[in-house]
Amino acid sequence: MPEGLTVEQLHVSHRAHAGAGAARPVLSGIDLAVAPGEFVALVGASGSGKTMTAMSVLGLLPPQVHLDSGSIRLGGTDLARAGEAELNRVRGGRIGMLYQQPKRMFNPRRTVLEHLREPLRLHAGLRGAQARERALELLAEVGFRDPESCARAHPHQLSGGMAQRAMVALALAGRPEVLLADEPTSALDTVLERQIMELLDRERRDRGLGVLYITHNLATVSAYADRVVVMDAGRVLEAGPAGTVLNRPRSACTKALLEAASLTPDSTPPTEAGPGAALALEGVTKTYARGRRGGRPALERVTLELREGEVLGVLGQSGSGKSTLARLIVGLETPDEGRITRAPGPADGTGPAGTTVQLVFQEPHDSFDPRMRLRTSLEAPLRQHRDLTVEERDARLHDVVREVGLDPGLLDRYPGQCSGGQLQRLTIARALLLEPAVLICDEATSALDAATQRTVLDLLLRLHRNRPLSLIMISHDLSVIRYMSHRVAVLHRGSLVELAPTHDFFADPRHEHSRQLVAAALPRVCAILDSHPLPPERRDAIA
Repeated sequence: MPEGLTVEQLHVSHRAHAGAGAARPVLSGIDLAVAPGEFVALVGASGSGKTMTAMSVLGLLPPQVHLDSGSIRLGGTDLARAGEAELNRVRGGRIGMLYQQPKRMFNPRRTVLEHLREPLRLHAGLRGAQARERALELLAEVGFRDPESCARAHPHQLSGGMAQRAMVALALAGRPEVLLADEPTSALDTVLERQIMELLDRERRDRGLGVLYITHNLATVSAYADRVVVMDAGRVLEAGPAGTVLNRPRSACTKALLEAASLTPDSTPPTEAGPGAALALEGVTKTYARGRRGGRPALERVTLELREGEVLGVLGQSGSGKSTLARLIVGLETPDEGRITRAPGPADGTGPAGTTVQLVFQEPHDSFDPRMRLRTSLEAPLRQHRDLTVEERDARLHDVVREVGLDPGLLDRYPGQCSGGQLQRLTIARALLLEPAVLICDEATSALDAATQRTVLDLLLRLHRNRPLSLIMISHDLSVIRYMSHRVAVLHRGSLVELAPTHDFFADPRHEHSRQLVAAALPRVCAILDSHPLPPERRDAIA
C-alpha cells in the first residue's frame, strides 16, 4: 500500500564556506504532508523555497546547502537521516521527481528509451522486450503520437515540451508512491498540459499516488489541488483546503499572487502597429535529418509578416515548430527553402544588422555559462558590438538589470546561485542591451510566478511603447497571448494554419486545432479571470 510523505520543522541553511560566519537560512520550519491519493500544491513566487523543499526530500541539496534539522518521513523511513544507499532506492522508485528544466536532467548521450529502461529495470523488474513495450506505453500516455520515434531520439533532438513529456514518462516508470512535480507543465501547450494533469489525476485516483505539485500557476491549482501550501522567503505563510486558501486568502503574498494572475486583455493594451514590415518570411521550410522528428518538416512553406511596432503572438502545441521559427528568424539556423527578410536596423543606425533581432531563449539555465559570473555573460554582447568605456558598459548593464526588476548585485553571482525566474529576467536584460528592432520571446515567462510574469509582460509592453520595438511572443499560455498581442498566428505540425487579430481569434477561432487550444484553456483561464477557482470536488467534471 502507498505511504504518505510528512515533512516536519525542516530547517535548511546556506554556508558560503566552512567556518565563514553565520549560515544564511534557506528554509525555516517547513511543515507539510502528502497523504496517499492526495494532490497538494506548493505555491509561491520565484525564489520562495519551493524547489529547495523538494530537493531536501530527495537528499539532493547543493554542496553548500545543509539540512540542519527536522524530519522527512516516507512511511516509517526518515529520509533526513537516511544514507545514500537508502536514498538511491527511494529516488525514482518510491518517490518520482519531475524537474523544471528537463533537458538538464537527461544524459545527452543516451536515448529516451535508454533512460526509461533503467527505472523499469530497477523498480519494476522489467527487462528486454517487456521494458521496451512498457516504455512505449508510457510515451503514448504522455501524448507522443509516435512513441517509437521519441524512444530513439536523444534529448537534444526534442523540443522543450517534448523533453518535459519524456520526463513525465520517466518519473512514472518506477510506479512511485509519491510524485514531486516541479513545474511539470510549464513548457506545454494547453492541450498537452490538460492531458498530463489528467494522467496524474488518474494515477492519484486509481492507485493512490500522492502528488506534491510545485507551481506558480494558480489556475492549475484551482482545478486539481486538494490542499494548497503557500511559501515565501523560505517559510510557509498559509496552508489549507484549496477552496479556502484561494477564495479566502489570509496572507498578502497569496492575495498578490491571485491578483497578478488576472491578466485581463485590455488592462495594458499594446500600441497600434505601424504600416511597414519589420520582418517577413516567404515560403520558409525547414526539415531536420531523419531521426529528429522523423524527417517531417519542422516548418513547411510558412509565409508570415511582422509589422513595425507589432506584437505578434505565436501559438501551437509542443513540437509544432515554434522554436524552429524563432531560431530561423534570428539566424541560428538557415531555411532549406524560402526567404527571410529581417529589419534593416535600429532607427538611430547604431549596431550591425545582425544585432537587430534578438532571441530570449526558453530555458534560462542553458543560456548562461555556469562557470562565468553573470556580469561576464551579460557584458559580452556590449564588448563585441558597442565601443563603450568600462564605466559606460557598467552603467548600461545596471540600467537594464533594474529595468527587468532585479538588483544589479546579482551580476556578481554565478548562474547556479540564482533562481529560474531571476535567470529568465536576466536573459531578457541581455537581449535588450543592444536595443534590437525585433525581440523574439520564446516562452520567456514560462518559468515565472504570476507576479513576476506580470512584471515582465508589462516591462515588455512598456519597452514596446517607448522605443521602436516589434515583438514576437511565442507562448502556450493563451492568457499571455491575449494580454500582449495585436495578432495571433497558430502553428500546427509545422504549418501556419491560422492568422487573425487577437480579438477575432479568441471570439471565433477558425481552424480545428485553434478551437482545441482555446477550449482546453477555458477551465483554467476562466478560473483566474473570473476569480472563481474551481473547488476540488469539481475536478472530475472538467472536460
